Amino acid sequence: MSNSTSSNSNAGVYLIDADTLRCEYANRTAQFDLQYSMAELRELMPRDGEPAFVTGSLLPLLAPLLADEEQEIEGETSFRRKNGATFPVSVRLLLWRGPDKSLFIIIAREITGDIRTLRKRDEEQLEGRTAATSTGIGEAQPLAIVANSPGMVFQYIQGEDGGHFIPFISDQCINVLGIEVERLKADPALLVDLVLPEDRESLRSSKAQSAASLAIWNWEGRLWIESYGDVKWVSLRASPRREKGVGVIWEGIIINVTQSRLREKELKESHKRLKEMSAHAMAAREHERIRIAQEIHDDLGGNLTAIKIDLDWLARHIGSGGDNLPLLAKVRTVSQMVDRTMHSIQRISRDLRPGIMDFGIVAAIEWEAKEFGKRLGVPCEVECSQQDIDLEPDMAVAVFRIFQEALTNITKHARASRVWVRLEMTSRLNQKQGVNQKQLEMEVRDNGCGISLTDLRKLDSFGIRGMVERASFLDGKLTVSRGQEGTLGTTVHLAIPLVPVPEPDIVRSVMELKAPRS
Repeated sequence: MSNSTSSNSNAGVYLIDADTLRCEYANRTAQFDLQYSMAELRELMPRDGEPAFVTGSLLPLLAPLLADEEQEIEGETSFRRKNGATFPVSVRLLLWRGPDKSLFIIIAREITGDIRTLRKRDEEQLEGRTAATSTGIGEAQPLAIVANSPGMVFQYIQGEDGGHFIPFISDQCINVLGIEVERLKADPALLVDLVLPEDRESLRSSKAQSAASLAIWNWEGRLWIESYGDVKWVSLRASPRREKGVGVIWEGIIINVTQSRLREKELKESHKRLKEMSAHAMAAREHERIRIAQEIHDDLGGNLTAIKIDLDWLARHIGSGGDNLPLLAKVRTVSQMVDRTMHSIQRISRDLRPGIMDFGIVAAIEWEAKEFGKRLGVPCEVECSQQDIDLEPDMAVAVFRIFQEALTNITKHARASRVWVRLEMTSRLNQKQGVNQKQLEMEVRDNGCGISLTDLRKLDSFGIRGMVERASFLDGKLTVSRGQEGTLGTTVHLAIPLVPVPEPDIVRSVMELKAPRS
């Protein structure tokens, strides 16, 4: 083993949770330096915003890593041993961002003797390691080696001649990749062979981008692990550097993230089921509204019409004699009450399911805007370049309900004197399918006082939440925004793709509700 290997193995290596600043792991050298066991280190609580064993200021060194201004930082600080004694250390810091948490990797060496002599020795060792790598002999280990880290630590070299080498691989290789260290060193192409075919292009492109810009190599994908007979999700993160005469050198870690991916999948499936149930409930509610509106119109409306006819007959046959005048006045009073009740029934039926919906969404929006203007005396202008926009019935109902709720919010809160509505069909590029996709856009804007930031952030704002949920059930997006500084008003913007409409399961649930009853 080379001298550089021996010196690097004497470094203390710490993995620190970037959020809590608690120690997740320390190698044997680090435990020996601090005189703590691994269990004791995990229990130490941070002091003054620093890891518990740090006495010097480490935060200024960590800040550029958190801000992605630097990929790695070198500096000096002081550590505290279990007995309270402090000692100076030179540190190298890296930040690894994982799917569940981020870790600071701290590689620390105790400073003893003349610091300039040590730095000169390190430079000589670095030159020796580079020369050994360029000739293809010996093993090179980066300072970021973590013998027993949670993942597989590695050094990967893409030579200037196009060759590929993996000079160092930690012992976790067998647990993460399912193959022996020496086998992967002998044949670096095995790493790509493990990657599922559909994920290989993203691996190649992410590495190429990292090599070109010397940005962090960040990749997540699936591996087929033959020894387990199963697929694993892994996260790769590595810091690149370019050395003259060698090529691009990455030092990083590969971690198994299968469990977090499975939890993410379960969460998505749970959200999907919840979405289907909510859509089914919403479809049932709309179906019930239609049923109630029909029964009110047919039963109550029919009965009141019959009562009105009978009252008219009584008024004609009572006569206008002196004794009959009180009776005639009562008949007319009841007749007027019936008229008012019939008007109320028509209004309730219209609110439950406007008959204008049968003439299309554009006609329905224009009619509702006109009714809004009549009720409040607030002009509501509708702009639509198309005479009509053909929508699925359930989509049309959802758009109409969102429009009604937007007008309700204006009535309650806006104190507006004017409302503008824009309705149109547009096209946008579907990134997943790579084709232009038509979508319906609706914008409702007022010149009122504008929604406050507090109201925008309210989680219990059921009006806005209901509009957002209706849009999401149709794979659409709804946003509510206030005017820019110096302007007034609130804008509600809705965008819904016309193809596909809801997911198949949702459509089926709606169609089942619409099926005629036997």
